[in-house]
Amino acid sequence: MTAVAEAATPTGATPPRPRTIADLVEQHSPGFDALRLVLAFLVLVSHTWPLGGFGDEPRSPLAPTYLTLGGFAVAGFFAMSGLLVGRSAVRRPLGAFARARVLRIVPGYATAVIVTALPVAGLAWLHEHGGLAGFVDASPEGPLGYIGRWLLFGTDMVHGVQGVFTSSTPYGLASGSSFVNGSLWTLPYEVRCYLVIGMVGLAVRRWGQQRSIGVAWALTGLVAVGYHQSPDLVGHTIGTVADRTLVMLLFVFLTGSLVGVFADRVRLMGWMPFAALAIALVVGRWSMFLSEHLGNAALAVVLPSVAVLLAPAGARLRGVDLSYGLYLYAWPVQMLLAMYGLDGNPWVFVFVATAITAVLAAASWFGIERPAVLRWGRTREPMTGVPR
Repeated sequence: MTAVAEAATPTGATPPRPRTIADLVEQHSPGFDALRLVLAFLVLVSHTWPLGGFGDEPRSPLAPTYLTLGGFAVAGFFAMSGLLVGRSAVRRPLGAFARARVLRIVPGYATAVIVTALPVAGLAWLHEHGGLAGFVDASPEGPLGYIGRWLLFGTDMVHGVQGVFTSSTPYGLASGSSFVNGSLWTLPYEVRCYLVIGMVGLAVRRWGQQRSIGVAWALTGLVAVGYHQSPDLVGHTIGTVADRTLVMLLFVFLTGSLVGVFADRVRLMGWMPFAALAIALVVGRWSMFLSEHLGNAALAVVLPSVAVLLAPAGARLRGVDLSYGLYLYAWPVQMLLAMYGLDGNPWVFVFVATAITAVLAAASWFGIERPAVLRWGRTREPMTGVPR
């Protein structure tokens, strides 16, 4: 999720100011690093209200009637992932692309799943029961069952471990459920987006980028409309392969990939980003369907312009990418804080949760994510997964 590729300009030279999205991507702008960090932080902020017991989630700036701030940030992740990962998929052999994606996503994800199931859920069990007796068992609700399910990247998700947090946190009491890490749900969907764009990459070699990605994008849009108009029929037909959520996120992802095809024609401060923003604001007040699809897809054109503005801040990160870890660990940290009674001011909650999660994110980056890519990766490329 961070740019580690070689710069295209001579050593010590300052790259020219990017004018198009293609310029921004080809220069591996640090603005993308900063943008992903901001999006991960917005997810943490959005979850603070329900997890900390402060009320409903803040609303999306584009679709306040229908979507949350966290939903806006997740859509931004998928749009940017489609743009950056899509360009990688169509330019690299399938094996190299798959290897890069596995190394970027799986080590950090697997570690977070294990940390969530054992130390985090174990602390909650200890708090609720006064000891660890009975915590680890062979039941489907136990930590081992949780780890097994999530490591298979299934979309039939079970979020609880032994019922922890249900009676000891505001969110558990409100939902009546055990949610030890409610942010992990996006990762199985992102992996499926990678599978699709990998297959599209094979088609590109025969039919070209514009036709291959354009057809995949149009077909996904048609399926999305089908789900909207006839959800029972479409769900019964393809629901086991592509549920409604996957189709929606894939449409946003492939919009990013389609923008990547025409990136050299989209000026960062031209009329297209402003037109896309206007469309998102209009449809965001029209319907849930249009907000989730057209409004979120518009972020593929809007956010690169934001990345330009964030580039100076991104350069200070020096390639350190904490966004993935921030996304993976924020929810369990917030649940623990709520369980131990941190309440009163939501912004104090945000500050404390961010500070603790940043430490875990740094440990994930320096101890797991970066070493995996550097040790087993054959090539260096932008690290662009979701929250991530």
